[in-house]
Amino acid sequence: MKPIDLSNALKINRPELGDLSGVGLYRLLRLVAWEDIMGPGASAISYHAGKKLGNKLDVKSLDDFLVLCEELKIGIIKIPKMTNTHIHVDIYECITCSGMDPVGRPICHFEGGLIAGALEVITGKSVKAKEVSCIGGLGDKTCGYDLDLK
Repeated sequence: MKPIDLSNALKINRPELGDLSGVGLYRLLRLVAWEDIMGPGASAISYHAGKKLGNKLDVKSLDDFLVLCEELKIGIIKIPKMTNTHIHVDIYECITCSGMDPVGRPICHFEGGLIAGALEVITGKSVKAKEVSCIGGLGDKTCGYDLDLK
């Protein structure tokens, strides 16, 4: 049995429906089903899944990663602060939570992991992301991440 790789997963043949699917379906899987099955550990698993996927992406530069995020419609990503050891990333219109009523905690761990994983490949450094603001989790304007590079 072969594992499903990125290139195979992104092969889409839906002549009538196209390559887009509703955000609602993604959220039902990511926020409702995962949390129901995994309980409180879902956030850590989501982060690690995102990081592992970010490590596997074939991105050579930050610009390549931002283009990919735009193509996948993850959100509108801005980087207001970047040094050799710290990066702050803001996601507007986050796929996981934009438009939701606040639930009292950050919930976009997958995106933080994805960004951290991609930046590890791009920079060659170990990267850890911490979600410091969240649209649907906390009622903030963006889902914001502080990333430490070591």
